[in-house]
Amino acid sequence: MNTEIHLSDNDSWNYYWNQIIYWPARLMTLIMMLLFMWSIFYNKETFFGLTIKNFKWKPYLIMLCIMVPLIAAASTQNDFLSMYPKMKNVQGVLSEVDNNWLYKFLHELAYGTDFISVELFFRGFLILAFVKVAGKDAILPMACFYCTIHFGKPLGECISSYFGGVLLGIIVYNTRSIIGGLIVHLGIAWLMELGGHLGNLLK
Repeated sequence: MNTEIHLSDNDSWNYYWNQIIYWPARLMTLIMMLLFMWSIFYNKETFFGLTIKNFKWKPYLIMLCIMVPLIAAASTQNDFLSMYPKMKNVQGVLSEVDNNWLYKFLHELAYGTDFISVELFFRGFLILAFVKVAGKDAILPMACFYCTIHFGKPLGECISSYFGGVLLGIIVYNTRSIIGGLIVHLGIAWLMELGGHLGNLLK
């Protein structure tokens, strides 16, 4: 799904607003489709893992702490810095605006909604919707599919996405909640944004 809006004669601003609208719009489209399926087939269960029942924060915060030095190391690599931060795609037009922190915050917030979509689909739907049919065997196909959406990204990120997908799949299979994986995924995404920003400054 693509969004194409024209709110300005400036193509750079149109690109910015298309980015802001695209990620949340994709999330809302996914939610509507999953709500339809959930209401018919799964309405006696939580909505594809969106629950904090028996949720514990500590293991996920530890995972994020483990990722910090790995992201810091990646932030010294040219392939990583050519991809991140995503913010740099709109940095040019934002440099024209005084007090542009609000536009930057809005961009990062919209970017974050993309990871809600990813967790809801890959872990919430592909694991929890198929667990009754395939059991734990639903995890590996999900991880392989998840890896494919990282093709074209830095090699380390692509390879680690498979193992990360397996790990998050196991967590969701055992906890029946995607909240922990969502925290980890969002945390890593925003840490990569920060790492890319700092890495490009120091380059």
